[in-house]
Formats: sequence, structure tokens, C-alpha cells
Amino acid sequence: MNSHKNARLTRLGRVHLMHQIAHMGLKAAARQAGVSRRCAYIWRKRWGESGAEGLYDRSSRLL
Repeated sequence: MNSHKNARLTRLGRVHLMHQIAHMGLKAAARQAGVSRRCAYIWRKRWGESGAEGLYDRSSRLL
């Protein structure tokens, strides 16, 4: 699945964000990446649940 046209981070950007969160904390890493703390928290949660697979784009539509 491709990122939507307004997506701030690609999958590789999200992986980098996870490394930055581990290094500098969520708030500072989110600021540096140009995303909200809420967005960074959501990606961190997906990373914790599914590892690198959780950082791929997925549809928000109900199946």
C-alpha cells in the first residue's frame, strides 16, 4: 500500500522515528520528525505490537 499524499513519514521515516524515540524520547523525536506526539505514540504502539511490520501503511477502512 502506498502512503497517502499528505503523509509526513514513509515507512523508513517511521523506523528512524522509532530509533529517535529510543534515543531522545517521544516528545523530542516527534518534534524533530515534524509529527504530533499523538502520531508518534500511535506508531510507537504499533512498533511494540508488531515490530517492523507494524510500521507499514494499512487501510483505515473497515473490511
